[in-house]
Amino acid sequence: GRMAEAIEGLLDGKIAAGSINVLRGTESVFSLQRIAAHPAGHPIPDEGTIEGTRRILELAERAGEGDVVFALISGGGSALMELPQRGISLEDLKRMNDVLIKSGATIQEINAVRKHVSRVKGGQLARAARPAQVVGLIVSDIVGDPVDSIASGPTAPDPTSFEDAWEVLEKYDIVDEMPESVVEVLRRGLRGELPETPKPGDEVFDGVHNVIVASNSRAVAEAARALAQEGVSVVNLGSFIEGEARHVGRALAGILQAAKIQGVPAEPPVAIVSGGETTVRVTGSGKGGRNQELVLGAVEKLSDLEGAALLSIGTDGIDGVTDAAGAIADGRTLDRALKAGMKPSTFLRDNNSYEFFRRLGDLILTGPTYTNVMDVQVAVAL
Repeated sequence: GRMAEAIEGLLDGKIAAGSINVLRGTESVFSLQRIAAHPAGHPIPDEGTIEGTRRILELAERAGEGDVVFALISGGGSALMELPQRGISLEDLKRMNDVLIKSGATIQEINAVRKHVSRVKGGQLARAARPAQVVGLIVSDIVGDPVDSIASGPTAPDPTSFEDAWEVLEKYDIVDEMPESVVEVLRRGLRGELPETPKPGDEVFDGVHNVIVASNSRAVAEAARALAQEGVSVVNLGSFIEGEARHVGRALAGILQAAKIQGVPAEPPVAIVSGGETTVRVTGSGKGGRNQELVLGAVEKLSDLEGAALLSIGTDGIDGVTDAAGAIADGRTLDRALKAGMKPSTFLRDNNSYEFFRRLGDLILTGPTYTNVMDVQVAVAL
């Protein structure tokens, strides 16, 4: 939405038509004249997602020689922009996404599947817009900023195949959990009955120009700059933090211990900043998100560490399917939790990090930020 406002300001009077999908409930936030904003679901697609994407695809297909199509792509686009292959219902699409998110698969693996059950992902939006020129302005929410993975790469060549998508289902043993319509589409692709997504070198991309305009590395660098202005030393660990969220949290707590006890990687006062995107393998029935679970995983190791704290937030202000952006913990969190009758291990086992931090009053609530450049962690030792 903010990108659409900016593009209208830059191209005042030159936009013939426009259509975007935005997070449901935020459509009235944006002031747009020529570009229509359609409410859509995230992290699970809904009817608005399908209808809005249909309009986006129709608009792209109307573009002709001499036209320029601006594709405004941001984190969350994999859910916000989707039009599945014929035969896959919205309910089947929701079920597929739910199974993938809970499987523990990486975002790249999830997107390999999404691309091959979609009519717009994996370069297919660019194919629809041909022969028009396409300019993709991209806010990255993927580690390393691979344009083929951000929002499942609607304007980028797709290096993955139907075979890769099928291997994800087998790797995480989720074939039987998938809707039959999704399985059938992938099998038809494997048999060559459906066209592959356009690959690197395809002439479809001769007139496509993709540009990263915002990313996690920039967000982490800005956090580091702000902390340095507060007079503390800053160690920037970069934007490639991945892995099981609870384990990453424990590792970051270990770095805080090293700073407090050994003076490495720097003497206190020091702030250690990092970014990326962790994963959560859901085995319980609780409520939470990867940022909250990351911090919960650090609680026991932070115990009794005076002057130390760790927070992790999703830059979109929405962690998982909760209303929290993330959570914060310090050396007193474990003691407070135990006095309230809560063991971190119990809440981790049930993937119930939201309830743990809600009871302590340690959720971070920002509301939607209307953008997404993954997650940012800040660990402070004073």
